[in-house]
Amino acid sequence: MNYYHNIEGEQISPMVLPTISVRGDDLLGLRHTTVPGTHALANLRVDYRPTDTGERAIARDGHSGPGLYACFWDRELFYIGTFAGTGRPTNGNVARERWTKHVAGMTFRGHGVTIGERALNQIAEDAPSALGALLLEADRARLSKTAGMLQTQYATFRFASRHWDDFALLDPAMLARFAFVYLRPSLHGRLAGMDKATLDPHLRAMERGIVTLLDPPCNAASTNRDGTPGPGIADTEKTMRQVMDSHLAAVQSDHPDYQLRSRRS
Repeated sequence: MNYYHNIEGEQISPMVLPTISVRGDDLLGLRHTTVPGTHALANLRVDYRPTDTGERAIARDGHSGPGLYACFWDRELFYIGTFAGTGRPTNGNVARERWTKHVAGMTFRGHGVTIGERALNQIAEDAPSALGALLLEADRARLSKTAGMLQTQYATFRFASRHWDDFALLDPAMLARFAFVYLRPSLHGRLAGMDKATLDPHLRAMERGIVTLLDPPCNAASTNRDGTPGPGIADTEKTMRQVMDSHLAAVQSDHPDYQLRSRRS
């Protein structure tokens, strides 16, 4: 583990902060919609509705960003993502801004879930499946819209189809089968006072490295195209921490390939 040091050489903070790990039922709630969704079972909204346990886990420092996160179903990885904050890196809540949408979209139960024409054509050529039939029977113009917060892709469909026996019956009790891990860089050294535009490329670079190593089924950059789940929570967290630790150490050493530059510069 790499650390920041003060001018006397004493350790003041690890470069990667302690892991936040929390179950879905400690953060999220479900409610049914009365307005028709984009397909017959697109009838749920996923809300940020933390219990006391979830509130303590996600807001222990008064904010949750920035960082990298992993999403799990039945303790197996399905997605890696980044969160650079809302407006400023230290603002925002990753559970409200990201995880609610991932559960709604990647289960295909969210009211506004969409999937593109190309993916629908691929689904039509696949072996028949319950979720595939549901999507192909839907209003194609509504389902294939590119706007909205719950856009999915073919890889997401393959993951959801693999678990459709469960996702078709998704209820509040099943939220306990989702879990989230969040790792954040400590904002010391060269990261102190940086803005979102400067930090975001580094978060995305670390994300790419982690996705390459773990191959989660719902990431666009993954080579996993059959919905096979990734590794478990412990192995995922270990890999995330190793990638982040290595990258942040290079940033702090001012390695020419890891210098902090704003995308606006």
